[in-house]
Amino acid sequence: MKNLLILVVLLLAGCQEASKFQDDQLLGTWNLVAWKDLTNDKTIDANVEFKFEADSRYVGTYGSTSENGKFWISGDNLHTVEDGKAEKKVKIEKLENDTLIFGMNRAGNVEQMILVKAN
Repeated sequence: MKNLLILVVLLLAGCQEASKFQDDQLLGTWNLVAWKDLTNDKTIDANVEFKFEADSRYVGTYGSTSENGKFWISGDNLHTVEDGKAEKKVKIEKLENDTLIFGMNRAGNVEQMILVKAN
């Protein structure tokens, strides 16, 4: 029985999805350059900024609204938990040097956010 339990634990540990991206790749300030509603072929006009800190905290600003919380990457997903709220998850489609692209499903609409790293 003990050996079976050890085997199950090892199998579960081996099945965890490896992250394509690292948390430290996100560190810094990212500004929105394009937000597309791909389902309805529309552009969303918004002022969005994300700041990711080394202590795994983030600040997201959308117009005059902001949220603070913690973040982590698992597989190709960015997970965020706003302080006192539930977890959210978006797909990281691209994360290279100065370009970050999120893929999202918001209320049934497929959307894409393109952000660039601030200098």
